[in-house]
Amino acid sequence: MDFRYSTEQADFQASLRRFLRQQAPPARMREATADDGHDRRLWQRLCGEFELTALHTPSQYGGVGATMVETAIAFSELGRSLTPVPFAATMFAIEAVLRMGDDEQRKKLLAGLLTGEQVATLAAGGHDSAELSAVRGERRGERTLLTGECGPVLHGHVADLIVVPAMVDDRVVLHVVAADAPGVCVERLPSFDLTRPVARVRLSQAPADVLAAGSPGDFGRVMDVARVWLAAEMLGGAEACLDMAVEYACRRTQFDRPIGSFQAVKHTCAEMMIEIDATRAAVMYAAMSTTTGDELHLAAPLAKAQAADTFVQCAGAAIQVHGGIAFTWEHDLHLYFRRATTTAALFGSSAQHRALLADRAGL
Repeated sequence: MDFRYSTEQADFQASLRRFLRQQAPPARMREATADDGHDRRLWQRLCGEFELTALHTPSQYGGVGATMVETAIAFSELGRSLTPVPFAATMFAIEAVLRMGDDEQRKKLLAGLLTGEQVATLAAGGHDSAELSAVRGERRGERTLLTGECGPVLHGHVADLIVVPAMVDDRVVLHVVAADAPGVCVERLPSFDLTRPVARVRLSQAPADVLAAGSPGDFGRVMDVARVWLAAEMLGGAEACLDMAVEYACRRTQFDRPIGSFQAVKHTCAEMMIEIDATRAAVMYAAMSTTTGDELHLAAPLAKAQAADTFVQCAGAAIQVHGGIAFTWEHDLHLYFRRATTTAALFGSSAQHRALLADRAGL
């Protein structure tokens, strides 16, 4: 497998990175975190000009018809800049609708999501089935009434649609719930990651539409694709941490020498780069596996575990290179450390993902 981007993919990456550098600088990011963690104007531009939410959606549903690799590139670049938009939440929900919705549901639900007019989220951040069984469904004709509580839900407080896994007849079934439907209560929660807010969703006999067109294994694939996208996002964040560490090490002087000339600092940056290179290979392989369908069940947990460990290591190492300044509110590195630690726990820890990989590999 060729682990290189095509010319078109590389151009797309460079264009998106340039746009985010200009339109989503750290000052803009901090303004959004002080509000509700959602820069609506930037979100509209990303959905309209770059069609980020429509990248891998087939053209018959209004999408671009590209591959999962392009979407992974978008995740990586938004992770690099910690862009305060509900991209991950909405993309997880879009993948669930594409994978498990019928043709009519896809046309109806995706129309507003692809243009950015609506925001969606997937209420599944846990690792095991016990957390998914917290919501129960009761069939009432063509609809289902959901009761239970789920959280933390990414960008739940700004979502118009919520995709909720619920236990119905002893199996997990995905349902789409309107945030303004009767029996739905969304409460924003304190978030350790200031650039990605979360919420708690309480359901009390809330009416929901079933996404029942997929096979029983499709929900597992939705989760695997989400793991790959999160790994790509964490790769971008780790790369940003390395860039900041190298830039500071070249600029900061002690004893009339740049601290980057000291062996301890050089070794720290080199170790970060080695881990990033290994993570990049894992993420690219996993992203290509989402397109071909081969080895995704193994590549997804591997990429998520590798990227999580790398991001946490790089964020911590970059803080050490910067010294005391990195611990202050004014510096951006603490925001990357917050993102690293919270994303590493999303869908399960690295240890849980390696256990999942071993189980799938029959080890």
